[in-house]
Formats: sequence, C-alpha cells, structure tokens
Amino acid sequence: MESLGIAVVGGGASGLAAAIAASDEAKKAGRKLKVAVLEKNPRVGKKLLMTGNGHCNLTNRYAGPESYHGDVDAVSALLERCPAEKVVEAFRSLGLLCRETEEGRIYPYSMQASSVLNVLRRNLEMRRVETICGFPVERIESLPGGFLLHSGENCICARRVVVAAGGKACPQSGSDGSGYGLLKPLGHSVTGLYPALVPIRTDSKRVRPLKGVRCPAAATLSADGKTFKTVRGEVQFTESALSGICIFELSRYIGRSPGNMEISLDLAPEYSVPSLAAFLREQPRMAEELPPEQILEGAFPKSLGLEVVKYAGADTRPDFTRIARDAKNFRFPVLGTLSWPRAQVTAGGIPLAETDAKLQSRCRKGLFLCGEILNLDGACGGFNLHWAWVSGTAAGRAAARSLWNGENGNG
Repeated sequence: MESLGIAVVGGGASGLAAAIAASDEAKKAGRKLKVAVLEKNPRVGKKLLMTGNGHCNLTNRYAGPESYHGDVDAVSALLERCPAEKVVEAFRSLGLLCRETEEGRIYPYSMQASSVLNVLRRNLEMRRVETICGFPVERIESLPGGFLLHSGENCICARRVVVAAGGKACPQSGSDGSGYGLLKPLGHSVTGLYPALVPIRTDSKRVRPLKGVRCPAAATLSADGKTFKTVRGEVQFTESALSGICIFELSRYIGRSPGNMEISLDLAPEYSVPSLAAFLREQPRMAEELPPEQILEGAFPKSLGLEVVKYAGADTRPDFTRIARDAKNFRFPVLGTLSWPRAQVTAGGIPLAETDAKLQSRCRKGLFLCGEILNLDGACGGFNLHWAWVSGTAAGRAAARSLWNGENGNG
C-alpha cells in the first residue's frame, strides 16, 4: 500500500495548484514530502482544457469578493490577499506568460489552454509530484493520524488529504459531483446545487426563428414583477434557450427563486423609447410603406428585427412607439436552465462555515477542501479559475504546514 504525506483528490485546476503549493511549502521548510494527485480520468486537467473555449481565461484583473456568490464573507480576506497580480506572478514563476484582454480578462499569452496544462504538468514533474490517474477515489476512511483512500480494491494511505474533486458542472470532464459523497460520511453537509453560467431554457417557438443570432442587450431577470438582476452583454439565441455571457450571469438565480420568471431584453439600451421610435419614423422611404422585415433592419439583425415587429403585433400596420417599446422590453418566459453538461460551474456546495480560515475541515483535522466543491462561485470572465488557483494554493500550503506545525491530524 502506497503511503503519502499529502494526497490531492482531483487533478483539476485547484488540485494541481494545491499539489504544487504543498511541494513548494515543504521545500521552503527544508522538509521531504511525498505528494500525489489522485485523478479518475486517464490524464489530469481535462476540464481545464475546455475552459474559455479552449483559451483558458486564467483570472481577471478585477477579481475580488464582490465578484463572487455563496459564502463570500468566509473567504473575503483570502480573496483580498490574492488579487489577479499575484496569480499572474505565480504563473510567470512557473514559466507561463500571460496577456490581458478586454474587461480585465487574463489568458495565457499563447491563448491556448494546453499551454497552461503543459506548464502545470511540467512543474509537477520537476517537483516529483506523482499523478496517479485512473484512480477514482470512492471512499475516504478516517484513521488515527491520517486517512485511507479507497478505489475499488486499491488503497492509498495519506497523512493529509486535500479534496479538490470539483462540483457537478461539466460531468463529461469527470466533474460529476462524486466529491460530495466522499465528504458527507466525514461529517460535511451540502447546500442545494444549481447549474450556473449556463444557458436558460425558454419557449422554443420564440427562439427557434432566431437560432444563431447574436446581439448586444441589457438582460433583466424578474419573478412576479420583482427584479433580481440586470446584466449587459452579448445575447445568443439557440434552438430552445438564451445564451451568452449576460445570460450566464443570470442563470445562477434560476431554480432558487419561486414564482413565474421571465427575462426581458433591452435590445437598444442606449436609446429611450421616444428616440428609437423617432429613428423608425425617419426611414429613408416613407416608413409606413416599409415591409415588416425592413422596419428594424437598420438597427438589429434582420431576423431579430422581424421577430420584434411580430412580437409588437405591428407586422400589418406599423406602430413605431409600440415597436420601440417592445424592442426595449423583448420578453421571454424562463423554463429553467439547460442541464449540468452545459454548465460551466456549480452554484452551492460544502458550506465554508465547515472549514476554517486555512480551508481545513472543521469536521476532520487533516482534511482540506478547495475549488468548486465549496459553496462559492464567481462571475463569468476568469473569476472561477481565479478561485481555483487561490483556494488550491491556500489549501496545499496549509496542508503541508500542518504536518510540521504540531497539528495532530484527526487522531
């Protein structure tokens, strides 16, 4: 049976960060420490390669507590101590060059997620951190002074364990929610879990004619007249759902709120109803003679303009004030979200009240948690990967330090 100093369960972003941080902490303290990453997939980093459409939005210049949902107060100090600059500096020390694009988004300079994973894997090898793949951890048994990790008939013993098993989002990458099942027998609870950063389902008859259309808009989510949030950005129309970054930002509220929900799209947020109506009346030809498909073609994609005119009931006789009003209040019923395979992140998880400031479990000493498995999720734009690096590094360091700082583990 293999015996480790630290076993990291999960070879995603937070797990790889934890393993590197633990090894570095041991080297800094002049200690020998055997660290291994236990991964169910044939290779580590599968989900990481899928992030940012393969570009890997590493972090965001504006990352801070205000960019997150969930148990933010419990980790606000950690987030404030670890701004994007520190993440960029850490990756540079590992050998990765970064670049910043619009809205503070930071990517690898190559704009390829594979560069990030290659650098992480190289650094694991340089530190002699073992990656044990094809090893799905099915149970964590608490023992005096350590833990026994079971995978089928195989077992690994470790003095400390860092659980970085991810949430339920994107199960095709291996992140299937199994980590929660590992932690419940050890005393942890799990909040409600919801897909986040995911397309929102709506009436397919409404969106099917718009499939493939993209447009900027201000999207407002409301339930029974109560507004939850308004976000500006690009909206994408699919076969049966609304998508795009601003829709993703609204998706975490779906399923948590009772009532009849709907999304209103303001397709011309820079214009008032009167100013947009005035523009429509000032068409080069006499506006009243324009066919319906041409009324809004100077403002919106042609198919979108036609659907707005139909929605306004003005496809036979134009009512420009009504068309302008409905273009700024183009409403869609909310029927839920698409399922976990389409979600980028999990909203909910292990309450952070069940960990201390070092992300060590309050239920079992020697057990540390990081990444998406915790009840913290960020906005779209690099914030969730930022949390993965920050929490993984913090958990890895703390796990290593606990081995020689007189902490007795869970004996």
